[in-house]
Amino acid sequence: MTSGLFDKFPELTIILGHLGETLPANMWRIEHRAAKMGKLVKAQKPLRHYLQNNFYVTTSGNFHTPTLNATMDELGSDRVLFSADYPYESMREAADWFDNAAINENDRAKIGYLNARRLFNLPEKIGKQA
Repeated sequence: MTSGLFDKFPELTIILGHLGETLPANMWRIEHRAAKMGKLVKAQKPLRHYLQNNFYVTTSGNFHTPTLNATMDELGSDRVLFSADYPYESMREAADWFDNAAINENDRAKIGYLNARRLFNLPEKIGKQA
């Protein structure tokens, strides 16, 4: 993010696992330190802008609702994708957690399938098309 990569390639999209590998939780500190680095940071916009516009995160292997909520606070629910991290984590455990996580149903639909459909340009229905 600090290199100016996303200024050069503004449509570049990166997907991070494990609810962003702690990046959303540490964004304030990263920006705070980057501000002290002066010319070493070549990014034209605040680093948070790139996180919120060029990254998606998956739930893979991080089935902790408070962490999911904190991630949504930083990125918004439009940038989160459901995943399980199989074979390292149980598909059943991932699905059970997600189905029962204390989030609203609109966010559950976005994270569960709508965001992936939009990101990967998937059809509304998969299977034989008429």
